[in-house]
Amino acid sequence: MSARESRIVDAATLQRLGLQIAAGDPGIRGELRYENPAWIFGHRLKNCSVGAFTFFNAAGLTSAYRVQFGRYSQIGESSVIGPPEHPYDWFSNHPFAFTRPNLLPSMYVMPEFVRLAPEASDAPSFAEEAPNDTIIGHEAYVGVGCFVKRGVRIGDGAVVGARSVVTRDVPPYAIAVGSPARVIRLRFEDRIVERFLALEWWRYDLAPFKQHVDFAKVEATLAFFEERKSLGELQPLRPDSYRITQSDAGLKLQQLDRPLYFA
Repeated sequence: MSARESRIVDAATLQRLGLQIAAGDPGIRGELRYENPAWIFGHRLKNCSVGAFTFFNAAGLTSAYRVQFGRYSQIGESSVIGPPEHPYDWFSNHPFAFTRPNLLPSMYVMPEFVRLAPEASDAPSFAEEAPNDTIIGHEAYVGVGCFVKRGVRIGDGAVVGARSVVTRDVPPYAIAVGSPARVIRLRFEDRIVERFLALEWWRYDLAPFKQHVDFAKVEATLAFFEERKSLGELQPLRPDSYRITQSDAGLKLQQLDRPLYFA
């Protein structure tokens, strides 16, 4: 994905560009890509992407690592999503055995750790070869205090109940709860779920139609947007999208040439 020239920005500028973050410590680690608008406040996101209208509860502290958040996803406070895993079957599962300077730079500031730990030129690390991104689907909901294992996919429209421990994929529009989390039912009947997945409403700009629907009435609203789609009246949602990286001077912002999703 190509990008335009970068510039240093503050929290107030990012808010004008559709990202709600904390003014003190914005919580961004590594890189963040986002679509306008998104709300992450002071939560800690490391190397994540956030789709339009995704919202993190302002309270508590949620940590997310290498997570792709879809559009309209909602994340409860005090959750941990996609944390790094350790090789428990190695001689040692401590980071000295498998990390690299680019992965844990804060540990490499200690000379004694540098003396023991791998160097940047060593072969690819366990962390780089472990399961990749965790996926939180479009309009998925992760409740308060959840743990989501790295590499898990939570499907579009799925709901994860509070305090759940998610160790395996959750199907679209399923409700999963518990430790470990298990699917207890779907949000809607199978035929309704199939219609939601065929419509993929999160791809489109719904704002022009907000006075014509009652979102509490599921089947009527589905039918309305299905008809609009069949008539070619739904326009793609193409939010301005940005890439933020850390630098010694502050947060560096680049505007991307196209949205993160459905480009």
